[in-house]
Formats: sequence, structure tokens, C-alpha cells
Amino acid sequence: MRRAPNAFWRFSLATYGDPKVAAACLALQDLCGADVNLLLYCCWLGQSGRALDKRALRAALRAVAELQSNIIRPLRQSRRALRPAPRGMPKAWAKELKDRLATAEIDLEYIEQRLLLAAAKRLTPTKRKVAPRAAIAATLSKYLTLLKVPVAHPGRRHADALLDACCPVA
Repeated sequence: MRRAPNAFWRFSLATYGDPKVAAACLALQDLCGADVNLLLYCCWLGQSGRALDKRALRAALRAVAELQSNIIRPLRQSRRALRPAPRGMPKAWAKELKDRLATAEIDLEYIEQRLLLAAAKRLTPTKRKVAPRAAIAATLSKYLTLLKVPVAHPGRRHADALLDACCPVA
């Protein structure tokens, strides 16, 4: 599958390449049910001073809900189930299948990002820009609230780690 470059995809590849970002995103995915692409979307828009309100976040969630629930999550579960190799399956086969599923998962993540990019283009322009760190913090907090993650939940500290990785405190 050919992935045409776009600003969001380039940002995601560069940002997720930071081990701290990847660890924070995966922890939020596993502990809180967060969508890694939505986390990156919050950060990408926040980098430009754009804080999303709950309406815009709900629209983004709706834009990717079917793809996430029907295809990406089941595929991820299947890929993870191959680690370690299921009983009776040669390890080499499990590894090959796991690698092929990982490639398909990345293709699907790219498709999801295209849906989010389209959602970003539909956003009403905002006259009020805020500092990138404040925009990302506000949007990540709203996203976790929509996911019903309590303020005292340990997963919230991973959002702080994501924020720190994207916008280090000077």
C-alpha cells in the first residue's frame, strides 16, 4: 500500500519515533482504551496552538469508530495473540504471521489518520490560538474525560509524559 505523505502522518512518524512517546501512547491505549492516532491527533493540532473542544473530539471519535472497533482492534488482538506462538504453531510461522499483521495494522493506522486529517480540515477555523503545551494538555485532558478516565487514574500520568515528550518544559 502506497502511503502518500501528509503533515499529520509525517508528524506522527517523527513523534512516535521517540521511545517516550511510544511508551506513553501504548500505556494509554492499554490502560485507558485510548486510540494512539487520536492521541497523536491531539498533539499534532496542539502543536499549532489548536485546542479541541469536546464536540470536535467526539466528531473525530465518530470518524474512526467503525474502523477502530471492527478492524484495527481485532487485528491488533490477533497480532498480540501470536506472541508467544500458540501451542502447536512453529515459532517461525507465528513470527511471520505477526509481522504480516503488523504491516496490515500500520496500513490501517494510515487510513485512520487520513480520516482524522479529513476531520481536521472540517474544523471551524479558530481565531484564538493558545500556547502549544496548553493546547495539547487541554485536548488530552478532554479526550481522557470522554473516555471516562478518572482524574486520579494512573493512566493520566502517561498523558503527562506524552505532553512532556511533545512539548518539553523549557
